[in-house]
Amino acid sequence: MNIVVLGASGRIGRAILQKFNDQSSVLTAVSRFANQLSPVPSQIRWVSLDPHDVSGHQALFAYADIVIDARNQRYDDWSGYPAMIDATLAALENTRAHYVYIDNIYLYGQPASSSRVAEDIVRHPISVKGKIRLDIENHLRDLMAQRKPIMIVRFPDFYDISTDPLPRFLRWFGPPHLPHQFISTRDGAQALYRLVMDPDAYREIWHVAGDEPITGLGLQKIAQEILGRKLPLWVFGPRLVKLLGFVNAPARGLQETQYLWQYPVILNTDKFVNRYGSAFIHSHQAVIRELLNRQ
Repeated sequence: MNIVVLGASGRIGRAILQKFNDQSSVLTAVSRFANQLSPVPSQIRWVSLDPHDVSGHQALFAYADIVIDARNQRYDDWSGYPAMIDATLAALENTRAHYVYIDNIYLYGQPASSSRVAEDIVRHPISVKGKIRLDIENHLRDLMAQRKPIMIVRFPDFYDISTDPLPRFLRWFGPPHLPHQFISTRDGAQALYRLVMDPDAYREIWHVAGDEPITGLGLQKIAQEILGRKLPLWVFGPRLVKLLGFVNAPARGLQETQYLWQYPVILNTDKFVNRYGSAFIHSHQAVIRELLNRQ
């Protein structure tokens, strides 16, 4: 199996490489930045390409069985994202490669109720990022309707619980009593492997998430039990994030989607779980323990 991973130097990209490398796939890892290329594992071929270079990607895709798109944009500037995806889809034309697009929850906007969001719910994006994601999804769904081998896999946020290597505090971006949904990159890659290797999973949209939604206070409790000491929970609310945005580009990008911490979108994963199970999904305790041990 010849697999090309776009955005391979990112968090989920590296987890995908690890999972598929364990399965002895022939891997080509693509990054737009040459200084992010990794020499290991040695059996993975690393390539640096401009994301808008159609001919360069055509050369890579010509022998690919599967292209996994794990790329993202700078959080404060998504203006180039649609053109990047258009270039990728153009390069995929006249190839036999299957395309797997990794998506997030921005296109759902603010939920109308507390019910979990299924794959077929009507989309009402309220952010620029969400509208961009919806336009891309609509294009991909049109191609699926033409029987193109495309799949959309939608994840919630990946765990990112600490701001320093001790850690001295946890960060949270909304009311600490409201739930938020996470998945670890390792579990995300495990789920992706099951989907990618199933021919019947294509031309579909899939929701995949980790353990049950958790509040900031619940996450703090777990981390404190693991560490055996108190750990402050720092809440980065809208006012603080807006203030940080004056000097920090990612904070400016966060302002637009911070509503998701105040009005949580919780994915319904029944479709995936009923088909593939969830035994491989780790508990919050297991994931947080692993993350803290890396500090």
